Amino acid sequence: MKNKKQIISRVLWMGNIFLLIFCLAGCGTSGTGTSESGTEQQESSSSVPNYYHKGKIFLPQADGKVTEEHEGVKLDLSHTDQGYFMAAYTGSADKLLIQVEGGDNIPYRYYFDPDGKYNALPLTAGDGSYAVTAYENVGDNRYAVVFTKIVDVTLENEVLPFLYSNQYVNFDENTKTVALAKKLTKGKTEIEAVQEVYEYVIKNIVYDDEKAATVKSGYLPNVDDTLKTKKGICFDYAALTTAMLRARDIPCKLQIGYAGTVKHAWISVYIRSKGWVDKAVEFSGESWSRMDPTFDSNSKDKENIQQYIGDDDNYSVQFTR
Repeated sequence: MKNKKQIISRVLWMGNIFLLIFCLAGCGTSGTGTSESGTEQQESSSSVPNYYHKGKIFLPQADGKVTEEHEGVKLDLSHTDQGYFMAAYTGSADKLLIQVEGGDNIPYRYYFDPDGKYNALPLTAGDGSYAVTAYENVGDNRYAVVFTKIVDVTLENEVLPFLYSNQYVNFDENTKTVALAKKLTKGKTEIEAVQEVYEYVIKNIVYDDEKAATVKSGYLPNVDDTLKTKKGICFDYAALTTAMLRARDIPCKLQIGYAGTVKHAWISVYIRSKGWVDKAVEFSGESWSRMDPTFDSNSKDKENIQQYIGDDDNYSVQFTR
């Protein structure tokens, strides 16, 4: 492939990949979420999952029904059936690390400042037992175990971990990203909503080469900052797109892994009546093509890039947030 090294280099911290299926998809009427003002037409179908609540956003809560505390590490386990738990830290160490490992045997690591603020941690491995281990920083990059707890999880619905806000895809009812998503998708079908969000991202966000060259390990996207500055790295593209779609009740997985040998971030989308779609194509009315907003908004070599992103072997997932 021509200029393959240049293309792979450009993939570093880039991209969101969707799949748009041109199909009829209904919307159910039950689920968990926070209502937003205004009225929207409700659609219904007995064949779709019962999580769907059009016009609502799924916000995590630490309401104290099931809690534990160990040496300044606070856990709220009240809503594990919704695909998340809450954690906060008020201890004396500079940093806290919480590792979550479920049935997929992938260790997910989350970092906390000692500010007492709760963060939502997703349970992305589905039903089963999770080992939750807390580590306090004891100097440099050294951490000591505070405790380990086994948490048994039975999800109300398998897509719920990918509808809620969490530490990596962080939004609430006051987030400007949510307001924009509502404006862009008002009155749209599910497929049209994904298309609107995609078109907005590729036309308004540009790739930040300087940030890509200097970003540090542990970086977490701020979706409203990306919206304000109109630039970002692939992690920002993926988080912004995921937040906008989740805010409109479209389940999304923020995928982190590799494109070739370099770090990359993209998304997978849940299409009602179709299930999870791991790659993305766009139907123009005559033909299908893959969609990647980072490349579409920045690429000067679309033919070679389409060849690259069209090859499944070039992508490998490490983490799903």
